Amino acid sequence: MSICLHKGTNELKKTINIRHEGAKNIRKIIRENKQYLNKFLSNSGLINSIEKIIDEILNQPSIVLNMSALIKNNSDLFSHAINVAIISLAIGRKFHFSFDEMKQLAMGALNYDLGFIAVPAEILKKNGNFSNEDEKELFMQHTVYGYLMLSQNPSISATSAAVAIQHHEFQDGTGYPRCLRGENRYPLKDFSRKNVIHRFSEIVTVADTYDMLTTGRMNKIHDIQSAIRKLIEMGGKKLNKEIVKCLAEIVPIYPVGTRIKISNAPTIQVIGYYGVVAKINPDNMEKPQVILFETKNHQKIKPILIDLSLHTGFELEVIT
Repeated sequence: MSICLHKGTNELKKTINIRHEGAKNIRKIIRENKQYLNKFLSNSGLINSIEKIIDEILNQPSIVLNMSALIKNNSDLFSHAINVAIISLAIGRKFHFSFDEMKQLAMGALNYDLGFIAVPAEILKKNGNFSNEDEKELFMQHTVYGYLMLSQNPSISATSAAVAIQHHEFQDGTGYPRCLRGENRYPLKDFSRKNVIHRFSEIVTVADTYDMLTTGRMNKIHDIQSAIRKLIEMGGKKLNKEIVKCLAEIVPIYPVGTRIKISNAPTIQVIGYYGVVAKINPDNMEKPQVILFETKNHQKIKPILIDLSLHTGFELEVIT
């Protein structure tokens, strides 16, 4: 799939041949290449690949993401997009999305950064360290370019295209390009919601942020625990807190079965004790229920069940 997409992307870049044209010329180029864009989006294998991904996820009785398979070391945009699509679909499944909703979500997730092909390579290479406001503005326009590319295609739903233009919008209204706000609600279908971030965009923004954190593209965070903590910290203001909570349940900070060591505790006697995570507390992902079964000197003891959400002062260390 990635080979097919990569080849198609290179052909698309050659056809559009965008370098330093302004926004007006970008729009003109997109309109002039409408036929090729439609052919690319319809025939590049995206739809068949999306359906296969959806089938794989829906057929799994319980979804636990294989993080070693998701974490990539290259900066290829489509590798990142595939990761984001898989994470987004896992979230959609947890919210019991229909097949059609999953398909629209996946199409939006795979194409949300399509607008980057209209941004000069030297701007992308700066990785956010822009020399001036003009460079920053040009970078931010990738959301508009992506939407223009997708919205004029009859095979792309409006909800899928919305992801391209809204995936940098934040719950508190500080995002771009329209400074839309979110309501931190469950991402369920609701036609009464007006002038707020679309639920598919909210999901993709969370998935995008998580993948950026775990691949080291954002804030140099690589480990899952730190990434989830950062998402929780961003929840409510930047990210939809209900979607963050959902992802934290899929990829918990302390998955059930994780071996742990008590590194700090209100009762000094249990500091250094070893145990295992027995149950996740959905309302407080950093305080699971643990079973302690070994002292700091590795002496076996009668198992002790502790619900850390009922206590303060406990700190855990993951034993690998």
